[in-house]
Amino acid sequence: MSFQEQKFPIVLGSVTAILTGALVWWGMQSGNRYNEAQTAYNSAVSDIGKVNKWKTPPTDENRRGKEKAVADFAKGVEELQTAFDPYRAAELESIDPTAFSDRLLEATKRVTAKFEQAGTALPPGFYLGFARYTDQLPKGNQTGLLGYELAASEEMFGLLAEAGPSQLLNVYRRPLPEEADREEDLKGKAYRTHSFEVTFSGREKVLREFLSSLANSESHYYVVRTMRVKNERESAPNASDAKFEQPASADAGANESPFGGGGFVFPGEEGSDDAAADEPAAEVTPDEPKDTGEILKQVLGSEDARVFLRIDVLQFLGSKELPKG
Repeated sequence: MSFQEQKFPIVLGSVTAILTGALVWWGMQSGNRYNEAQTAYNSAVSDIGKVNKWKTPPTDENRRGKEKAVADFAKGVEELQTAFDPYRAAELESIDPTAFSDRLLEATKRVTAKFEQAGTALPPGFYLGFARYTDQLPKGNQTGLLGYELAASEEMFGLLAEAGPSQLLNVYRRPLPEEADREEDLKGKAYRTHSFEVTFSGREKVLREFLSSLANSESHYYVVRTMRVKNERESAPNASDAKFEQPASADAGANESPFGGGGFVFPGEEGSDDAAADEPAAEVTPDEPKDTGEILKQVLGSEDARVFLRIDVLQFLGSKELPKG
């Protein structure tokens, strides 16, 4: 057989081999893609099965319920922000440093007069927590915040004076970062705090009335962060501390006549005694016992309590606009 006669089978064999190789390669590649698709399908089926087991699977009904819940939550947040609007200071007024010192002295005089009227002893150098500004002036860029704190401090100590403590022991105001030439980071915050620490002594009623008045303030929002109450007397009261009413003296009838109080009887006066003897004796009603509370002193004591409070005044910042959609 000549070469020309063998050429066709050779070409046909070569083409067949190439096509067979290509078919095998395509089959292998298709098998790999099938395996990948099968794996992705099985994973998707598994994920769908997990989602369907959720308490709130992503159905249309649950989606509508979730949208309503989010809308109700946003409405509640907006109403809460509105409720705190009275405690927002729209813009703090920066005043002249000398004018701030004058305001401090005037506020101190007003509060001191209230304490004096209540009979409260004050610590030396009482200036509502701003004693450092009695001999120096604040910086001009600080007077806005300091003025806000001064107004809150005057109201707070005025309420304490109305409660009537026996003694104001200590006052501390936490300095603002601005007073140390620093800026407070307010990013993402709804309010900033102004902290005061107050120590006083008085009856338990004083503490109750003071806390109630802080809660009812319409000008500033006060939060009691820390409270410590300690009895001025560490040992328990005992019977010797009580003062009981003394019984009447046994010598009260010592001056009565040894003859029964009737004296001598003269002739002709016997009848009067007999008539008096025939009259019924007046009924004597014993006095009702009086509850003076003295006995309770053995149990309750009568000493004051020493109270420490850390009070934060919350300065609410501007309202936050909630995202839409």
